[in-house]
Amino acid sequence: MSESAPYLQLQNVHKHFGKTVALDDISLDVQPGEFLFLLGPSGCGKTTLLRIIAGLEDLNSGRIIQAGRDVTRLPASRRDFGIVFQSYALFPNLTVADNIAYGLKNQKLPKAQVAARVQELLSLVGLQGLDRRYPAQLSGGQQQRVALARALALSPGLLLLDEPLSALDARVRANLRGEITALQRRVGVTAIMVTHDQEEALTMADRIVVMDQGRIVQIGAPLEIYQQPATPFVADFVGQMNFLPGVVSGEGVGVIRSGAFALRVQEWHNHLPPGSPVMLAVRPEEIRVEREHAGMSNVLLTEVRAVEFMGPHYRLLLRYERAGAEEPVHLTINLPRHATAHHDLQVGAPMPVHVPADTLRVFRTPGAGK
Repeated sequence: MSESAPYLQLQNVHKHFGKTVALDDISLDVQPGEFLFLLGPSGCGKTTLLRIIAGLEDLNSGRIIQAGRDVTRLPASRRDFGIVFQSYALFPNLTVADNIAYGLKNQKLPKAQVAARVQELLSLVGLQGLDRRYPAQLSGGQQQRVALARALALSPGLLLLDEPLSALDARVRANLRGEITALQRRVGVTAIMVTHDQEEALTMADRIVVMDQGRIVQIGAPLEIYQQPATPFVADFVGQMNFLPGVVSGEGVGVIRSGAFALRVQEWHNHLPPGSPVMLAVRPEEIRVEREHAGMSNVLLTEVRAVEFMGPHYRLLLRYERAGAEEPVHLTINLPRHATAHHDLQVGAPMPVHVPADTLRVFRTPGAGK
C-alpha cells in the first residue's frame, strides 16, 4: 500500500436525519490503491457514509477530499467513482455488452473503442462469450461480475461496493471474494466496500473500519482487529469471543480472579486497584483442553454442557460457577476432531481447560477505577 498522500480524505463528517444522528464526526484517510472495508451491524451508518462519499446523500457538515480536490458539494455525476450495488441494478432489457457499455456510450466514445473496451472488461471478469446474453439468463454471480465490469468501464479512481455479495449463496460468495480481491489488485483502483459480514472483511480487506452507532470504533489491518480489539464491541462483533467477568486480585500484578480461579494476564496496563471489576476476553480456538493440569496456571475447571459437531472440529459449550453470581460463566471452545478420543465429551463431564496468559485481553468494566 502506498505511503503517499491519501487518495480520499473524510474530515469531521456529520449526518443526521431529523433528530437521529447517522454519522458522528467521521474522519478517515484512504490510501491510493487501498481496499478498505466499512464493517458494522445494520444501522451503524456504513451505507450512509458510502452514499455520502458517492454524492448520493448530502452531509450536514464536514469535508470530502478526493485526489486533492474538494468534492464535498459536487453532485454524483461530477465525482470520479464507479459503484456496485447489492441488487446489481442491471438494465434487464439490455444485453451484457450493452450494460457494460452504458457509461461508455454516454461519453460519446467511438463505437470501435466502446466495443474493444467491453471485450477487455468481459475478459477481466471472466465472462467472455456472454456479451449477447441478458441479465435474466445469468446466474447471480455472473450478474455481479457484469455490475463490476460496468463500474470499472470508465476506469474510475474510486470503486465503491455496497454489500455486493450479500444476495449470493455461500459457495458463490466465497468464490467471488477471491475474484474481487484479485481484480482490485490487478486494476489498482482504490476501493471501499460496505459489509456486515466479518468473514468478508477479514479475508479481503487491507484495512477495516469498524463502525457502531454512527462512529468509528477501531481502524486497523484484519489481523490487528481480530487479535487486538479495542473494545468489547469489536471483540464480540469480529469473530467469536468468550467473555469472563472477573476482579483484579491482590495476589500479584496482572492476576485476575474469576470465581474460584486465578488467571494471570501477560500484559497489564490498566493499573486498577484490587477489587476492580474487569472483563477478560479469549477466543474459542485459543483455549486448550488439558488432561493433566496439576501445577499448571490459568486452568479453569469447567463442565461440558453441549457438544456440536462442526466438521473439522467439535464446538464444546462449557460453564463454570462463580460464587455469589446468579449465572454461571459460559465458554465456547473448538476442539480438533482428532483430539476427541482423549477426552470425555459427555454432557455433565468435567473439562479442565487452559487459558494461556498471552491470549487474554483485559477490558475495564465501565465505572472501574473511578
